[in-house]
Order: sequence, then C-alpha cells, then structure tokens
Amino acid sequence: MGTLGLPDLQRPFVWKRSRIRDLFDSLYKGFPAGYFLFWNTQKQVDSHSIGSGTEARESQKMIVDGQQRLTSLYAVMKGKPIINEANEEQLIKIAFNPLTEEFSVANASSDNNPEFISNISDIWASGKGSFSFINDFIKQLPETLELDDAQRSMIANNIQQLENIRNYQFSVLVLSAELDVDTVAEIFQRINAGGIPLNSADFILTLMSVYWVEGRHQLEDFSRRAKIPSADYVASPYNVFHAPAPDQMLRVAVGLGLKRGVLQNAYQVLRGRDPVEKKVKEDLRDARFADLQDAQAKVLNLTDWHEYITCIKAAGFRSKSMLTSANNFLYGYLIYLVGQHEFGVERRTLRNVISRWFFMSALTGRYTGSPETVLEADLRRFQQIERTPDAFVQLLDTVISNQLTDDYWRVTLPEQLDSSSAYSPYLFGYHAALNLLGATALFSNVRISDLLDPAVSGTKSPVERHHLFPKAYLRSIGFSGTYRLNQIANYAFVEWADNISISDNSPQDYFPDLFNGLTDQEKANASYWHALPDQWHSLEYLDFITQRRKLIADVIRDGFKVLTGDVVPNKSTNAEPSVAELLANMETLRIEFKSTARVPLSSDVPEKVINEGVIKTVAAFMNSEGGTLGIGISDDGDLLGIQPDLDFKKQDLDGYQNWLSTLFMNAMGQSVVAKGVNIRFETVDDCVMCLVDVRKSSSPVYADTIKGKETFYVRVGNTTRILAGAEMVKYSKDHF
Repeated sequence: MGTLGLPDLQRPFVWKRSRIRDLFDSLYKGFPAGYFLFWNTQKQVDSHSIGSGTEARESQKMIVDGQQRLTSLYAVMKGKPIINEANEEQLIKIAFNPLTEEFSVANASSDNNPEFISNISDIWASGKGSFSFINDFIKQLPETLELDDAQRSMIANNIQQLENIRNYQFSVLVLSAELDVDTVAEIFQRINAGGIPLNSADFILTLMSVYWVEGRHQLEDFSRRAKIPSADYVASPYNVFHAPAPDQMLRVAVGLGLKRGVLQNAYQVLRGRDPVEKKVKEDLRDARFADLQDAQAKVLNLTDWHEYITCIKAAGFRSKSMLTSANNFLYGYLIYLVGQHEFGVERRTLRNVISRWFFMSALTGRYTGSPETVLEADLRRFQQIERTPDAFVQLLDTVISNQLTDDYWRVTLPEQLDSSSAYSPYLFGYHAALNLLGATALFSNVRISDLLDPAVSGTKSPVERHHLFPKAYLRSIGFSGTYRLNQIANYAFVEWADNISISDNSPQDYFPDLFNGLTDQEKANASYWHALPDQWHSLEYLDFITQRRKLIADVIRDGFKVLTGDVVPNKSTNAEPSVAELLANMETLRIEFKSTARVPLSSDVPEKVINEGVIKTVAAFMNSEGGTLGIGISDDGDLLGIQPDLDFKKQDLDGYQNWLSTLFMNAMGQSVVAKGVNIRFETVDDCVMCLVDVRKSSSPVYADTIKGKETFYVRVGNTTRILAGAEMVKYSKDHF
C-alpha cells in the first residue's frame, strides 16, 4: 500500500463502522468485494495519505475508485486511525468470535467477552504471528467453556482464515499516466453517478492539488480549526455562527481573487483557458493562480474574519441558530473583504454598512435562489464604480434601499410572515430586530439578546417561544394543523418559567393578570417590541395574526433603522447596562467604547487628545439620546481594563472617578455633569472597566475642546460628529 494515495477528487472517509464489519465478513467468507481503479500519476499531482500515521511520499498510483474499501482495509489491518468526515482521527475496531464466526463492531460487550477477539487488528499488527496469537487466545479462554480438541482446532482454523484475508485477490484496473486531471475526474464522476456528484468546487480543489497544494492544505486547516474552540487563547477561526468547509472558503477566495461567483466559470479561468482561442495556456493559468493565492491570504486572515463576525453581531444576530443560509454568511464575508481591500473603507464605516447589508440579505434570502448568479452580478457592480470608499458604501446602500422599499415593509414582508416555519429568515429577522432594539422578553426585564447568548446553556433554554394563543386552546375552538397553530405571528419570547405558568389557558385568562404586573412604560415597551395589537387577547385568532404580522414587519423595519441611525435602540428602562449587555449590542447610537481615557496604548498620541475622546462622546450622548461609554473596552469589544489609566498616576478607583468627573466638569460645566453623568465600575474576569452612564439633556450642551470653547457634538449612528452654524440651530430646534 506504500505506493498508493488518494487523489483530491476523493472525499474523506465516510463509511459507517457497520459497513466495515460487513466488508471483513465478506472477505472472510470469500465473497466478491468489488474492484479497485487506480491511476498512474505524475509526481506533481498531490494526494492524501490514507491513514493519519502514514508518512508523506510521492504516490506512483492513486485510487480513483475503491477509496472507502481500501481505507477500511488499511485502518483495520494496520491498526491505524483514519481521518473521518469531520477531519478528526478515528480508530476503527472490529471484533470477531472464532467459535461462532461472528463479526461485530467493537463495543463494551465484545470487549468484556473473552470469546471475542476484541480488535482483529491485533492479528496483523501485533507482530506475534498467527500461531502465537492463536495459542495466546485459546489460553485466555475460561475453563468453564470446556472446549474439546475439535473446537480448539476450529478456533485455530477460523483465526487462520481471518489472518489469510491479507492474501485476498482483488481485481484492479489502472488508468494511464497520459490522462489529465479533467479526464480522470470525468471518469470518477461517471462511475460514481449514483453517489454524491462532484461539483465545480471539487474540480477547483483538484486543480489546486496539482498546481498549488499548499493552498488546499491551508483551506483544510482553517476549516478544521473553525470547528473546535481555541485552547489557551490561541488565535483561531472558531466562532458561534459557522464552521466553513474548505470548498466554502474557496468560494470566497475565488470571488475576491478572480471576480467570479459562478464556480464553473472560475474553474475554466483557473485552468488557464483562453476565452478567444479556446485552449489552455500555461501563462494564463499561472497568472490566475497568483491572483487566487493573493486573495486566499486575505480570506484566511483571522483579524478580518473576526471583524466580519463582529459585523454580524452588530446586525442583531447572535448564533448559528439564527442563520438560514451559509451562502449569505460566506458571501457577506466576501463583500466585506472587497470593501476592506479593494475600496479601502475605514473599519468602522465598513462595519456599519456590512451590518446593514447582512441584515438585508438575510431577511430577503438574497443568496438562496441561484446564489452564484446573484453573487456574480453583485461582483460585477463593483467593477463599474469608482475605487473610493464612498462609492462602495453608496452602492451597497443603493442595493439595500432597492430591496427594502416601502412596499416591501408594508406589503411583501407581512405576506412572507404568513408562515409556520420554525426556520424562517423573516422570523430570525424579527429576532435580530428585537436584539437591536434592546427588547426584553414578554413579562420580563431581561433582554432577549442576553437570553439568546450562545454561551448560556442549561437543561432548559432561558427563553422560549410562547404561543400567544396556546395550541391546546386553539384546538378547543376548532383550529388544527401546523400551519394554523404554529404561525410566526402566534409566537412571542418569554422566559421558560412564564411559559410554564401560562400553560394552555386562553389569552383572556392569562394575559391581563401578567400584563398588569408591569409599569405603564413596561407595558408600552412590551406592546411595541412584541407587536401586540390593542386588546389583542379579545380578538378572534385570525384577526389577531393578520394584525400582528403588520406590526411585526414594523418592528423589523425599526430594527433595521437602528443600523441606519434613524431609530434609537435600548428603549428599556435599564439605565445602567452591564458590560455583557454593552457587548451584546456593540457600538451603537447609545453605546461607545474607548480603550483608554488618558494613556496611549499603541502610539504617541498626546494625553489631551485621548482625554477629549471621552469628553466628546459624553457631550454627544447628552445632545442625542443619552448612552453609556465603556472605558477599557476596545472598538472590537475586547476587554482591556483601565489598569493602564490607574497606573499612569498611581490612582485607586476613587481617585480615578474624581479625576474623570473633574475632566467632564471642566469641559462641560459642573451642573450639566452633576445632573447627567454617572460613573461606575464593573469587573469581568479580573479586568476592571469604567462605565459612564449619560442622560439625555433637556438643553444643548457645549464642550470646551481643541475644536473650540463651545463645540456642539451629536451622535450619528455609532459615531460622534460636530454640528455648527445653521445645522446646529436646526438640530437644536428640532431636538430640544
């Protein structure tokens, strides 16, 4: 087997252990077990080793058909682990009873039964030889079996017969070395027509194995590491949304480097096919592979990867359970990279526009029907505009506005919400909107974004989707069927304990008592967030879900407007959000992060400039809708703590609080700060953050900064801007 390898058009080992057991049973009995198709190859063609312990070597023959059988033989007869479909090592153990000639997938029962050879690999891999192995096996059998000579002879013969499997004669066909990769791939496709067909990504990966094997291995390594949480804080692609397969990351690299969304087109380009002369040219192939290499380095960059993950969180999505399309996730990353590397969009601006784009594409299912064609059209648009950051942002916002029209919000989306699907982009768009708006669960003061945190787990989910009209109640009044009972418009988020207490009671029985336990503000918030029509509990069910669909669509629209800065989030009465709540929303109209208030962490920026960063934010909060400034938290949400600030003047927390209060008072006035600013501290994992809660001011607040003694700052989205002249006058008139 040392001269055999797997061409990269083959897939990982996928056979179940029961099928391996049956293979050895057939070989033991001398039944036909298929044939092998090999390919004599040139040395440049890459291959995978069969077992995880096999040393790399240049394969003279590759397995085109028969991989699963040959890998099974190798794994069992050599006692070597294989690499399974999840890219994990797996040891295959098959047990055998030489008295009954029964094969079994090894388990606790066969391991503890002395009549079984618990792992037949020992016959070939132990190095004892069959006679020594037979004697040792018979000696360990319990005396209670009372074996006679005939039985001992039968055991010996059966073990010898099993050992002789190594001499089984398979039929082998060998393809000529003159055949190219495309031809061999076509042969593989035809003889496996009944299985999973190869796609264009498989063919491109095979080309990579021939001309750039390191690139393929990079994709596989990224994919493998994305499935497993990082140990010891080592940088890793792992995240709570998606663990991409190698071919999925390849799609992103192809889109970025070759500007192709349709992989069949990209395959022809990578081959070096001249579109005019209709033939393959080596110089064209080399040039396109150079483009792919450059793009793939950007695609696999962990800084960009995790910044994109932050964009998804900023769009209101919390975990993979809220994503209905892997394509949307991957193509969103591609568009992020285009903005980053080809248009030079500033990071914060890029985060904002990609969050809007992701929300739109997830809600509308942009990449669910003919995804490659839609992506190729999107990529073509980028080729037709100026290479400036503003042009990129304007293009995306134009596409977004063309999709999310008034008619979409008023007519199309309510119609799409007429569904009972538990896995719906419209349902998850509603959930994302609730997160963006800072909504709490119905009858609760706990934010939905906290309850949906993927890090929170237990025997019961902390939040449940409650039927506002319970199913049992609906059945009692004549409704039936999943479509009627499980309408999206019949669901609301409640904490699980409340869901249990509601049971199967009618809305008129359970809702008034629970709702009257809320304050007037809490009632108003709950009715808005949870899209409850007035006196909904007294409505007929069909009237209720019809009205609620329109209200849900309005909430989703408002959630999206949080991303455009047109709606203020966090309408709950919680004036002192925790660090966890701040991180759940990231930087918004009412949330800002600063790594430090006085000490430059990575440059020689003067202390006064850093001081003014926090002054401007607080002044802008006062002139807008209020908010919370988190000091000791990076823009990316990393918890840095304020220890560098404390060490700067050797202050304790009281001294730091006094210094910060004085800084604000000197810039904005004592009475303004005394009425509108609260400074507090929170410790997370031994890291102290300073949180500055700012109330909305009833009159304009001016700050004394290097921009002027009476500078007027406001929040626009998640940024701080200066207004002056007529703009400031108009804003003050409308706002205060």
